[in-house]
Amino acid sequence: MNDPFDRSDIGESSLAATERLRARLMTQGPAGSQQTSRRGGFAWAIAAALFAFAAGLIANPWFEQTVRGRLPFVAAASNGEADALEKRLAALERARPSAPAVASERLARTEAKVESSTDQIQRDAERIDELNRLLAQLSARVAAEEARDASVVATAQGAADRAESMLTVLLLRRAVEDGRPLDALLPATRRLFGEQYADEVAALEALSAAPVTRAQLARQLAGLSDAGPGSTRPDWWQAFMRRVETTFSAGEGAGPVVQAQGLMARGNLAAAAAALRRSAALRGNATVRGWLAAADRLLAGEAALVALEAAAAAPLPAPATVPAPTR
Repeated sequence: MNDPFDRSDIGESSLAATERLRARLMTQGPAGSQQTSRRGGFAWAIAAALFAFAAGLIANPWFEQTVRGRLPFVAAASNGEADALEKRLAALERARPSAPAVASERLARTEAKVESSTDQIQRDAERIDELNRLLAQLSARVAAEEARDASVVATAQGAADRAESMLTVLLLRRAVEDGRPLDALLPATRRLFGEQYADEVAALEALSAAPVTRAQLARQLAGLSDAGPGSTRPDWWQAFMRRVETTFSAGEGAGPVVQAQGLMARGNLAAAAAALRRSAALRGNATVRGWLAAADRLLAGEAALVALEAAAAAPLPAPATVPAPTR
């Protein structure tokens, strides 16, 4: 066993050495620590300069091209990449002979498809041109048929209007001869003749408002005499004999009433009205004025009927010539 430590065993020389070291440390103090810190800062500055130099050297292209490939670890990595590149190049060289053949085949197939498509497009264009030609022919035929139908319809409509006009004028004449109102026939008369024969239609409307016949005018004229309204009315025998006399022997020497009666007996209503108007004495007679007004309405209505009959009997315009459609 070791003996226990005894402070008294330490020699005087050891204590003296310890005291000298302590005195030396106390003697250096702050100056020693400052020198130590200066040495540490200088070392760090040298390390930073070396690091910057190494970074600049690595980043330099000359180092990348010349020095880096000669480094051991870089050379090993480069050898591995070079082997991989050589293998890929060999594989490409082995596949190279067949690549042009495949490309040529694909190019040939593409050209064949293009030629086939071009032929198909040309055939389609020819079919479209043929369809357009047929469509143009069909359109021309349809237009010709429509024109022909329009001409036929216009001709039929003209014939129907003409037939309706002739029938309307015939019914108007019968109604005028019978002295009947024309109210039922006036709408059709206006529709058929109102645009071109407005005056004639107005004359018929005036006659329809106050109908009169030639027989009525003849009876009214037979009751008049040249002696004036104050004379006595003759009996039937005297009236008959006067009618016979005026019919066969009325001349220039007879009075205006006798002349008018003779002209009326021969059916000349216009001349009978003119004979009465030449007498100044009879123009003041209200009966004569009324007779003359009725005669004028009847004469105007008959003249209107003549004009409408001529219009209704006018030939229809020739239908338009339509060329036959091309087949």
